[in-house]
Amino acid sequence: MDKARLLQNGKVGNKVYAHAIDDEPWWRRQKTPLICAFCVTPVVSQRTAVGRAPRGALFRLAKDRQHENVCPLNPVDVLQKIAHGSQGVAVIEGDELHLVLPDDLGQIGATTPVIDTAPADNGDPFGTSISTVRPLLPPLINSAVVIVRFLQKHDYDTDVVAQFKVRRPGEKTAVSWGEFCHGPTPDDQAQLFTRLTRGPKPQHPVAVYGRITEVKPDSQGRPVLHLAAGKGFTVRIRSDHPSLLAPLTAGTFILAVGAWKIWTPHRGRPELQMYAEEHWQLAHWTYDEATGHSSRPACPPPLSLAQRALQQARSAAALKPEPGKPARLSPKPPSPSGPPTSAAPTPDASPQVQVQPPLAPTPTPTPTSEGPPASSKPTSIARPVMPDATPPPEPTPPAPPLPPLPSTPPRPTTPPRRRTRRSWWPFGRRR
Repeated sequence: MDKARLLQNGKVGNKVYAHAIDDEPWWRRQKTPLICAFCVTPVVSQRTAVGRAPRGALFRLAKDRQHENVCPLNPVDVLQKIAHGSQGVAVIEGDELHLVLPDDLGQIGATTPVIDTAPADNGDPFGTSISTVRPLLPPLINSAVVIVRFLQKHDYDTDVVAQFKVRRPGEKTAVSWGEFCHGPTPDDQAQLFTRLTRGPKPQHPVAVYGRITEVKPDSQGRPVLHLAAGKGFTVRIRSDHPSLLAPLTAGTFILAVGAWKIWTPHRGRPELQMYAEEHWQLAHWTYDEATGHSSRPACPPPLSLAQRALQQARSAAALKPEPGKPARLSPKPPSPSGPPTSAAPTPDASPQVQVQPPLAPTPTPTPTSEGPPASSKPTSIARPVMPDATPPPEPTPPAPPLPPLPSTPPRPTTPPRRRTRRSWWPFGRRR
């Protein structure tokens, strides 16, 4: 928690804030009792943690204590409200809330937005109300915004964060909240940077929560959101539609949900970036850590019809083949009117005709008056036996009659090489 109240002489006193804890204020030195800012549950102050994941100073519940049921910081009540308005994407399992993640962004935008029937107000002074982000958001994004703002009020207390988990696509086992939302410190965002560079890469949309440090235009004049830079990389949010980033200013807290990637420029630091394509990918609000005041969450206006037409044209252009690469054509089948390809002779292929060896010449008998000699009588001539290379094939059904092949004209022979008179001798000119 980021604030508490003093309990002096059995009476509720003024509010105190967590940002003053590290300076050892008088109420901490005198060990003045503290209670929750919205109920009478005792709390204790804790200085900035030092370790692997340093956190800011905060107020925590005293040991074995729970918020009252009417307290807006009571996790049990918040879990029930989130699950009731999530249209099934958030379910309660024991004392935990599980947020079911889809495969891609298209499934998030296809769901029906959450309709908030409560009247709009000028802002929540302490940021603890459960409300719908305007314009209306899909249930998963709206639930994520409520969870993040609730954890912000508890300064991301590890015990409170442990009550929120996520279910990855196709899995029933829940994992930690950090598998989906990376923030608010640069160390949390560095975990996503490591997953994208070394793997395994997330197979679902992820969220980055943080504070916008500055807004700068790119080379084409479009605004670019810069978040707190990590060690060795920067965090930026870009968009081809400037209207999605125009309402956002420096100092605003943002929850950006989408497909994140790593881009390394030719000269410069690697960039953890996301391109926003829909208004519901960006939810933002302001929060004053000194006073605890928080504005009502909002998101940019939806895309206009002209912007959507441009977006569809770009998507269609991305599907066209690159210039210089012709589209693949299916092979054309042979024409049924002409002879089959296998029947046409090729220059390198020889006709499969069994050639018999030439017979030995027989001597021509000399005619006499006594008649032909005995050797001139017809006799059987011995032929060389050709070995059988393969056994005879099995009989196959007769093929349909083919049209007669056209007569092939004889191939022209190459004329003999013409001899030219040699006018030069090897050892000089001929005289």
